[in-house]
Order: sequence, then structure tokens, then C-alpha cells
Amino acid sequence: MSPRPSKSPRPKGPPPLNPPGFLATQDLKERGWTPRLIEKFLGEHDAKRENGLKMGRRRLPPVKLYREERVVEAERDETFLVAQARAADARERAERRRATRQAERAALLQAAAATYVPVVHPGPLRKGAVRLAREPHLPGLEATLTHLTGGIEKVTAAEEATLRALLMDRLHASLAATYPWYPAPDAAKVRKTASREARPSDWREWEWD
Repeated sequence: MSPRPSKSPRPKGPPPLNPPGFLATQDLKERGWTPRLIEKFLGEHDAKRENGLKMGRRRLPPVKLYREERVVEAERDETFLVAQARAADARERAERRRATRQAERAALLQAAAATYVPVVHPGPLRKGAVRLAREPHLPGLEATLTHLTGGIEKVTAAEEATLRALLMDRLHASLAATYPWYPAPDAAKVRKTASREARPSDWREWEWD
């Protein structure tokens, strides 16, 4: 699968500006407009301007522009104000539902990770042999990860990365409890790692053997 193109930095030079008396779609969004409100109370856009952003090598579609006087007139309409308030309420409810789902999923991942109790048998390792202490347990960790994700509905790539980081944290904690010289996991580092795709190599800086 080819990598997904990412937005490249804005081209050199000043960004395109709206002509005087016109507002872009982003401007309307910042004023509390939604796509449905735009469609209902403004209809077709009045003009376009060049988009200053690119997706890879492809320039994004032109920015739609609306005459400011039309926007201001619509914003004075009582029907618009009622519709805008309803849209804001719906947006807040959606955000609360999304936050609730995220909290529930986070708790689910934490509970799943808590079932992983790595058993570490002390071996004849010299002080500082972090990599040698950890490596034998990585296949078991990955097997546990596969088992846990199989029991959770619709695990996203980000959630899998978070769960891997939580499992790795528990493995490091067990190793630190077994070997006094093994670095204990730093909670702040684990949280940061869990926010992106986590890999065993994220702990490479610990290895000095």
C-alpha cells in the first residue's frame, strides 16, 4: 500500500488573501457557520480564490468565497440565529459523545493491559544488559497484544499502538522489579509514546550493553 500523501508546507511567498469584502469558508466556520447553514442561508458561493495549500504535489481545490454583506445580512436573520444555536448545541452533544467514547475506549485498553502479567525469571545477566533482559519477552508481548486486540471490537491502529505501549510499560516494570539496574518506565514518556504508533525500538535509548 502506498503511503498516504501528507500536506506539504505552504508554498513560499505570501499566502493568498481574500479579496476585500469577501469571506472564505474557514472565516464562516470561525463565525459559527456549518456546511448546512451555508447551504441553507447563503447558497452558491460568489467567487473563488487560489488555495495556498497542497496535498503532496497536488494543489487543493480553490477556496470558496462569499460576499461579506450577504453573510452579515444572513446573520441578522432570526431564523438563522435559531438554526445556528441548534447547530451549536448539536455540535456540543456530538463532542460530549465523542469524549465519552474516547474515555470508555481508554478504560477498555487499560483494563486489557492490566491482564498482562509478564513473568520474569532472573538470568545471569551483567549489569546494564537491558536489551538482553527484554528481548526474550517481546514475542510473548506481541502474542498477548494479538490476543487482546482480537477480543476488542474494531481496534484502530492508534488504539493498538496505545495498547502495545501499555503492555511494554508493564513489561519494563516487571523487569525493573527483577533487576535493580533495569530502568523503570517513565510514566510521562509512556503517555507520549502511546499518543503515536509505539514500537519496541522506542525504548532503544535505554540500551547500553
